[in-house]
Amino acid sequence: MPPFYAKDREKLFHIIKTEQVKYHKYLSKEAVDILSKFFIKDPEKRLGSGPNGLNDIKSQPFFASINWESILEKKIKPPFTPKLRSETDTRYIDPEFTSSTTMDSYHAGESLNENENPFVGFSYDASKEGEKQQDPQI
Repeated sequence: MPPFYAKDREKLFHIIKTEQVKYHKYLSKEAVDILSKFFIKDPEKRLGSGPNGLNDIKSQPFFASINWESILEKKIKPPFTPKLRSETDTRYIDPEFTSSTTMDSYHAGESLNENENPFVGFSYDASKEGEKQQDPQI
């Protein structure tokens, strides 16, 4: 189960904003530590949002056994490599998702007036992202 769950979408959002996460006893103290830092409600205080960004995440005790340079250099073999028959092979995806009927989330009659901001409360801020370098060959 995810850390928060409710069938009603508005109730789910309310729970996410107000409730505290409960951690299972089988999680290591390092796992609980990093998860609790990722789940901090204030995005300015959340792990990875400080001036050191990703390096703050990579330096957490949870990742102590990870050799980041070896990963970047692709020297570490993944623990599992799926054997795919084609680009559209979905046998590793739970049938719950592949057999679901697709549906459009748009509902007729719904619209935003010019004063409404549908993203109030979301923490992503594009202005805080560094300039992304474009590969001129793409």
